[in-house]
Amino acid sequence: MKPAISLRAQQGLTAIALVVALQIGVPGGAKAQITGPDSVATGHLANSAEEYWPAVKDTLHNRFINRIKHLPIRSGRGFMGYGLHLRETYENYQTYYWGLGPTDRNGYLLHRAIGYADVRWNRHFRAYAEANSSTISGRTGGPRPVQDVNKLNFNQLFAELSWPLAPRAHLFVRLGQQALQYGQGTLLDLRDINVRRSFMGAKAIVYLGNTRVDGLAMWLVRNDPGFFDDGRDRTQWLLGGWLTHAYQHRLVTRLDLVYLYVHRDRTLFNQGIGAERRHTAGSSLYYKRGHWNGITEVEGQLGHFAGGPIKAWKAAQLVAYEVPSPKWRPVFTLQGALSSGDRNASDDELNTFNPLYPKGIYYGYVDNVGSSNVLVAHPRADVNLAPQIRLLTGYYRFWRTSLQDGVYVPNGVLLLPAVATGRFIGEMYDVILAYNPTPVLTMQATGVYFRRGPYLLNQPALTTDIYYGGLRVTVRI
Repeated sequence: MKPAISLRAQQGLTAIALVVALQIGVPGGAKAQITGPDSVATGHLANSAEEYWPAVKDTLHNRFINRIKHLPIRSGRGFMGYGLHLRETYENYQTYYWGLGPTDRNGYLLHRAIGYADVRWNRHFRAYAEANSSTISGRTGGPRPVQDVNKLNFNQLFAELSWPLAPRAHLFVRLGQQALQYGQGTLLDLRDINVRRSFMGAKAIVYLGNTRVDGLAMWLVRNDPGFFDDGRDRTQWLLGGWLTHAYQHRLVTRLDLVYLYVHRDRTLFNQGIGAERRHTAGSSLYYKRGHWNGITEVEGQLGHFAGGPIKAWKAAQLVAYEVPSPKWRPVFTLQGALSSGDRNASDDELNTFNPLYPKGIYYGYVDNVGSSNVLVAHPRADVNLAPQIRLLTGYYRFWRTSLQDGVYVPNGVLLLPAVATGRFIGEMYDVILAYNPTPVLTMQATGVYFRRGPYLLNQPALTTDIYYGGLRVTVRI
């Protein structure tokens, strides 16, 4: 599967298609309000492309939001919406990656601005554009590759066509550059660090009653730090599907089924470097009973790496209890996960689980361990200290599943090699204090301590534990 035209050409063709469609329209416009699955107000979401803001009666409280989120066009047969997401972050690592990175006593600032425009021409056609500017200042050692700097580029730029298939069935087709966010973010997610991840290609979405099925054919978009210079990564692409079914049941509430095929020309594991062609199939089961809820997730992987076979897997379990206290709203959570590591680096079979394109931060706020070749136990307690102030606390213990494999960063790239002793990697404590005075404004303070275990102590380049402090202010309009 080889790309035929450049990313810039595809973006240009997408923009031309949007202009042409807006000029000629699409037959069969809705008379009052767009119907179908986009019919319920969502409010702000992590992925703004999935938001829906219907027309509501103006009040003093929501008048401004309504006027920028739902501006009627074409005599009310469609509408336009705009949004702005500003985030300013201060971070201070006394020791980065246990001493592998630079020491920065004064910390640094991360700056990010995301703006978007959403045009719902009628119930059949939609155009969405989202631009991002991410920069960093004051960091010793300069920006980190990929994650810190992208001066100005499109995160998303797509056209969407939709058709009703039956009274409870609807089809959507999206073409262009898009963000992918599914499930718990363990396989496909935004990577919501300073620079987000996006893909270029086609996505089809079918709603059948309580079932949603997504089909994907995408290239990864490479992050380049300049102005509108992102390029499609010709070495990485994915195909697959994601099914979600909602149940009206006293215990089981949702089932996710996923199949993804990922092709990478070059990937680094403890076993070596080579081309990777990996099939991932899995399921997630969500359930809730009274004040208890939980998620069970399992995934298996087959394929080929550097000419040899891939056999890998992962299982995860989360159980949470919400204490019935309207004032304090305490929630106690226990999470555990186990993923396979390579059993023998000298043979041609690879057993390392690859999380593909997950969240940038998954296990704790300072996620240096990832979800490959790891056993993690994670209890957590959250509580309201005041109506708009919430305290979140977490504790993590990490072990290597296989002593013949190393430690990987969240995206599955090898960080530290295998050593013959030291299964226990380390333990981490994090505390987050979040203040949400309005739906528009969020302020957050974070503290983290990561204490090294025998595996990290056996790595001569790692000289100290990790101490981290951070402050973040986010404004969403």
